[in-house]
Amino acid sequence: MPISATTGLDSDGLEPGDAELVRRASAGDARAWELIVDRHLPLVNAIARSYRLSVPDREDAVQNVWLTLNQHLTRLRTPDRLRAWLRRVTNDACVRQRRHALRQRPVDPHLLADLAPADGHDPESAYLERERHEELHRAIRRLTDTRDRAAVLHYLDETPPPAWVHGAGPRAAANHRRRIIRTLRRIMKGPA
Repeated sequence: MPISATTGLDSDGLEPGDAELVRRASAGDARAWELIVDRHLPLVNAIARSYRLSVPDREDAVQNVWLTLNQHLTRLRTPDRLRAWLRRVTNDACVRQRRHALRQRPVDPHLLADLAPADGHDPESAYLERERHEELHRAIRRLTDTRDRAAVLHYLDETPPPAWVHGAGPRAAANHRRRIIRTLRRIMKGPA
């Protein structure tokens, strides 16, 4: 029997039970889902308010309850006990939200400036520097000539100079360095 869009009653004039609403909502009846939410929202909100969470945390907990119900709707073993199921899930969601809120304390941004390292390396800069370093080393590993790889690592001050560098003059070393830099740029710009 279809549910009236205006009254929420069956064609018999009776309000459907939770088990019937769950069955219909599981079958894709949007009106049945709306009736479930309308019927049980006051209970879910009251439990969430009892945890004295901040408004955004309480809203997150309530939203998680409805999401969990939506995901488990077809698997409810006793749909006639939906109210008890929602009570338990709401308590669990609020406890999780409270734990989450306790782990993430708000911090005044002005205090963060005082905590910044004296050398000016904030976490974002350090992360970007590490990314650049890794990208450069991926390009170095793609160089085909092992002598070029050794020379680049020497130019980056990561290894002692290769033996063959000592025999080259300053002009040859500068030309070699420019050629390797062009090659690395081409590798870094090209497809991975």
